[in-house]
Amino acid sequence: MSNPKMAKAMGYIDDDLVSGAVEYKRTKKKNTWIKWGAVAACLCLMAGAAIKLSQNRNSAIPDPEPVQVINPMMTVATVEEMEQYLDFDVPVLDKEVESYVVIVLDGYPTVGQIDYADGSEFRIQYGSGDISGFYGSTPDEVKNVDGIKVEFYKNEDITYAIWEENGYTLSYSFTDGAEVETIIQQLK
Repeated sequence: MSNPKMAKAMGYIDDDLVSGAVEYKRTKKKNTWIKWGAVAACLCLMAGAAIKLSQNRNSAIPDPEPVQVINPMMTVATVEEMEQYLDFDVPVLDKEVESYVVIVLDGYPTVGQIDYADGSEFRIQYGSGDISGFYGSTPDEVKNVDGIKVEFYKNEDITYAIWEENGYTLSYSFTDGAEVETIIQQLK
């Protein structure tokens, strides 16, 4: 269209339409993806915080002092080394020894244990009480051996005996039917 035609055509336009067009302000279209992105980000933050809180809910505050549990059994090389820990003599039976063990109770070495190759075990401790390692039973038999009261117990395949002599408690457990009377006589 040429300029004179354009001017003539504009003359036919209603003045109300022209004034309305001048006053018209275009509204900005909001970007909905920004709104939904913000909602998604908030949900992610809330989910992450919930996970972190649930992980820390039952956690204990660590103690600054390290805790170490002492091993209650120390294997030693000889009966002499065992006697150094225990500070008393430990009798050894005339049998093949498999190992020498010092048992620590209440933080102190108190019980000497000798494991023999035949599966038997001898224990000694200064004082009185059950040191057999099989607790909570009642004696199956009580014998007097050379003036010493010996209590015999049976626990499945193992028989064990407990007696006190010269201020010490002694125990002997065995599976081969050994006679405790012979053991007590060997220890004298």
